[in-house]
Amino acid sequence: MDPFPPQTLRQYALLADGERGALIGPHGDIAFLCLPRWHDDAVFSSLIGGGGHYAVTPSERRYVWGGHYESATLVWRSRWVTTSAEIECREALALPADPGTAVILRRIEALTSDCTVNVVLDPRPEFGRLQVPWRAAETGAWEGEAGGLHFRWSGAPQRLRRRGGELEGQVCLREGQTHDLVLEVSRRPLGPLPSARSLWDQTEDAWAKSRPRLADSIADGDVLHSHAVLRGMTSSTGGMAAAATMSLPERSDSGRNYDYRYAWIRDQCYAGEAAARAWAWDLLDSAVGFVSERLLDDGPDLKPAYTVAGGRVPDERDLNLDGYPGGSDKAGNWVNEQFQLDAFGEALLLFASASRAGRIDSDHVRAAYAAVDAIEKRRTYPDGGIWELPPRRWAHSRLICAAGLLQFAAQHGTGSRANIK
Repeated sequence: MDPFPPQTLRQYALLADGERGALIGPHGDIAFLCLPRWHDDAVFSSLIGGGGHYAVTPSERRYVWGGHYESATLVWRSRWVTTSAEIECREALALPADPGTAVILRRIEALTSDCTVNVVLDPRPEFGRLQVPWRAAETGAWEGEAGGLHFRWSGAPQRLRRRGGELEGQVCLREGQTHDLVLEVSRRPLGPLPSARSLWDQTEDAWAKSRPRLADSIADGDVLHSHAVLRGMTSSTGGMAAAATMSLPERSDSGRNYDYRYAWIRDQCYAGEAAARAWAWDLLDSAVGFVSERLLDDGPDLKPAYTVAGGRVPDERDLNLDGYPGGSDKAGNWVNEQFQLDAFGEALLLFASASRAGRIDSDHVRAAYAAVDAIEKRRTYPDGGIWELPPRRWAHSRLICAAGLLQFAAQHGTGSRANIK
């Protein structure tokens, strides 16, 4: 029997640090996390029927669950009320983020009364195909390697049961006490054992420094949270992952189960334009930089999507898993086979927004003219359109290109090399 079966999607919280994202369920279980980056294989994939879990759960069977994000951050506080105690687990991916190393922070706190929580760790690299062979290190941490990844878990309960790759134990706390768990996963051998307090201090400081002064709105708190989510989805490269998950159905058994753990040019442009309206300059600059680099590299051969590192999206493949109920188990995306003309128009609209905000440089202008040249070269080509349909001459694609050309020309004169009439 699956100890952590999939839940309704709205019950999951998102932790993200720009390079990867984790989904935390109501039983304190990490149900999905790809490591070390968005587009890599999952180490925890119970959400789609794969192996691996990392859970902090009250030992009492009767409890109700809730939680909240700390303001303008993706620091999540799981909260359980049992028959005898109130317990929180403060959760975050540590900042500043390293593309090659993920650090998962979990701080358990007994708010009222003494309490006991169950802790279980069983990472399964390659969507559950591999186990981690653990060994106790002299530092008191547990270490292991599997699938080209190095694992280290510190703060583990002193008494652990070990079954295969699973470590299981209990943390007992007095009222008001806290206990820190730190899980590190890296492509390279790990250095000195870090201090949990120091990691939390750095993470809090990074979120505080990234809190922007945004334009006034009718829902300032919601806008700040939206900024935190988009910040958490945006890599140090500037690429913004379209989703933290994969293979989730639009409707049950609809057959539309796609892997969106990549940076879509169109979506990045939309996010950048929204950021410009909200004065979220960090997100605008990231979008402009990432789209510019792809245009300068690929010009008229621009792909609809890339990995957040700017690489090729992996081809679609089956994983032989059960999938999310009503969904499938497909990783990768067939987007490499598509040409989407509208992406060039969306890029020009993004550059026009950046220009109005005074946040554009000569390289960005060169990228904009690369988009202009691409439209001139490929404007008559059939394309997949916004919904990735069979190639046709879609009206939306051409209208967006016309809008982009007009907006960019309004900012930079009418000397574009394409016919915008």
